[in-house]
Amino acid sequence: MKNLVALSIGLLGICCLAISLYASEEITCKSPDGKFALRCNYADSQPYNGAATLVELPSHKPVLSLNPNWTLGQVKLVWSPDSQRVAYFAESSKDYSTRIFQRSGSSFNEIELPELPSPKLPENALQSDADTHTRVEAIRWTGPRELLLEKELQNRAWGRAALKITLGFGQDNRPVIRKSEQEKVSIINYFLLLPPEDFEAPLAAWLRMMRGNDYFPCDTKPEHNIDEKNGYMYCRGDGAQQEFEVALFRYRDGRPLLALCAGELEGTDSVQLQFFELGAEGKMHAIARSILPGGDLKFDPQMGYEKDGSQFYLPRKGRTIVVRSEKTKKTLRKFTWNGEKFQQEK
Repeated sequence: MKNLVALSIGLLGICCLAISLYASEEITCKSPDGKFALRCNYADSQPYNGAATLVELPSHKPVLSLNPNWTLGQVKLVWSPDSQRVAYFAESSKDYSTRIFQRSGSSFNEIELPELPSPKLPENALQSDADTHTRVEAIRWTGPRELLLEKELQNRAWGRAALKITLGFGQDNRPVIRKSEQEKVSIINYFLLLPPEDFEAPLAAWLRMMRGNDYFPCDTKPEHNIDEKNGYMYCRGDGAQQEFEVALFRYRDGRPLLALCAGELEGTDSVQLQFFELGAEGKMHAIARSILPGGDLKFDPQMGYEKDGSQFYLPRKGRTIVVRSEKTKKTLRKFTWNGEKFQQEK
């Protein structure tokens, strides 16, 4: 176990001088007992050089240097309910990692993590692909001595695979893997397999936005943009990408049918609806045929269902797509998925 708190007077002087040069400071992620917090200092222009430090409250005295070369990126502390252990989650150049610390009075010692297992990859994945990004995130403490982690691998070529890992900490604070469970293939996996040319930025970037794009998530309310259980995702978009939502329907044999609904860049929301199915090579492909009954909705094999005075609303729960008048917002049609096809409600 390594004590990371022993700092010389000279080093403290250097840190204080460096901090005084930063333009911005954020105090976030307070411990449950109110005695510690995360302090992030950063410049107000690129490359946003700064530092992430665990400090005492209310003095802001540094007790642990977490990253002396931190640049503006997502960072948080996840505290155990008794404030005796803390997980430090941070974004690096391309990956996300978690470190664990044990409190000893007013100092903190790093706990070396065991080698974490990796999720089983899709059949079309390459085991040694350099483009694979890793995200190990501390989700929550389920008790003073039990931490839930998620280990996720992402790759533009084959998508995503993830594990939920439960770590237990004994009296000696040595972590033990108590449980490791492969996450089921969900709407997130299928979203990352959509055609990338349909979006203005990599799909992984939109997933990050949906998960919460704030650098300091401890200070923000959860955005609730992703509901894996019910198969729904929402993204607010930005200046180059219109907002969109995604809903997962499944055939009776388990095959996915993904619906993507988007608005106009500087116009009406929810005016384009397109459906995608999983191809043999493991990618989602647009369906070039009309699958909503009735035949009176404007359909293009390349673009799907397009604006014709109607707006499409995907279900946050359930299996029914609602079509409303763009002008009056009156419900015009409802289409419900029965596991094989959409049926129009009367």
